[in-house]
Amino acid sequence: MKVEIETSVRHYGNPKGIGMADATVIYIDQKGDRHERKVTADIKDSTKNALALKIATKALKVLVKPCDVALQIDNKYIKNCVNNGWLEEWQKRNWKKANGKDPANLELWKALYISLKIHHVTFVDKEKI
Repeated sequence: MKVEIETSVRHYGNPKGIGMADATVIYIDQKGDRHERKVTADIKDSTKNALALKIATKALKVLVKPCDVALQIDNKYIKNCVNNGWLEEWQKRNWKKANGKDPANLELWKALYISLKIHHVTFVDKEKI
């Protein structure tokens, strides 16, 4: 099944602060009917990257079977970690970065990693959804 996920992240404070995010999970069923499901997340005393990871993972967990997902998220760090293979390398090194340290937000990265193994996710720009 093809699914689109549109996200919006609002974070206040640098680098740590408060934030809210929402995602809309959209798919068209076999009858051609459009379906949407809203998902929300919030954080306190954490980073914008943590919030973006949290909403992406929460939205992907809504899906009950493997899907082809077009994920719109405005977070270059997440896109780079996935698209450049950094996330895979961290996992291969027992969740350590090249410098031997744990990535920030490790549990959120692990959750995203699991979802990426279930679903085929492509990051898209907002205009392309």
